[in-house]
Amino acid sequence: MEVKVREAQAADKAPLMSFIKDVWGGTDYIPKVWESWLHDKRGKMFVVSVDGVPVGMNRVRFLEDGSAWFEGARVHPDFRGRGLATLLGENSMRVAKERGADVCRLTSGSRNLAAHRQIARIKFAEAARFSVYEPPKARRLHPTYGAEEMSVGDMQEVLRLMAKSREFRLGSGVFWHDFTAAALTHDVVRGLADNGAVWRLGEAIAVTGEGGEGSGMWEEICFIGGPTQDAMRLVGSLLGRSKRAVERWVFVPQNSPLIHALRKEGFNRNFAMILFERRAANG
Repeated sequence: MEVKVREAQAADKAPLMSFIKDVWGGTDYIPKVWESWLHDKRGKMFVVSVDGVPVGMNRVRFLEDGSAWFEGARVHPDFRGRGLATLLGENSMRVAKERGADVCRLTSGSRNLAAHRQIARIKFAEAARFSVYEPPKARRLHPTYGAEEMSVGDMQEVLRLMAKSREFRLGSGVFWHDFTAAALTHDVVRGLADNGAVWRLGEAIAVTGEGGEGSGMWEEICFIGGPTQDAMRLVGSLLGRSKRAVERWVFVPQNSPLIHALRKEGFNRNFAMILFERRAANG
């Protein structure tokens, strides 16, 4: 049996989609992003083949904080348990190190224990857990007086509010966008502020964004931190501003008091994720 890991090619789509189309009951996002991933210069997509037939894939993407993000790992059911996912992961680590990434990250659903075992084999460790909450579908949220859009000129205050918040510490200092986590570094926060994505109310600070997949659109509070009362007022002010979004999500790290406050306001947990990290120093 000849096993080979190489960069993905257009011809790999058909054999890979033949099994990926059935993942998650036919709702896997990979078929929708294959073409864009194949041509996206911000990352590289790889396949693992057995005797010349593609049976697995993954992707490594290079983010604005200088990290590498691993995503899209899939292996044909008939070839699982043979170390192919490990080969893909180790290959991505080599690529990330060649690009100078000092940290690699990935995420997995909190209940995907098989994936967690595989992630441990490539020496990633749990960094934080997050829950994603959404308001009831019929809930109308109205802007609250006092929410202030922060600018690049407010950088010192923005960074101060973020760093002092318990959510920054509990969440390993990242924000989420389109299921991807990047560190809230000075340059990243500056870019967010320049795009009008950073908001403050009292001592609470938030980062907002929009995401989408196919025809689905979601409005995100990608990071929220600060005193509970101020943070909840800020949540109420920011959600519902988008006219395109179908879903409205708030990303909150485990053990944050904001979880209890969101539940008290009728928000429901949509899903939960674990953030895993591996530093370049780990090999």
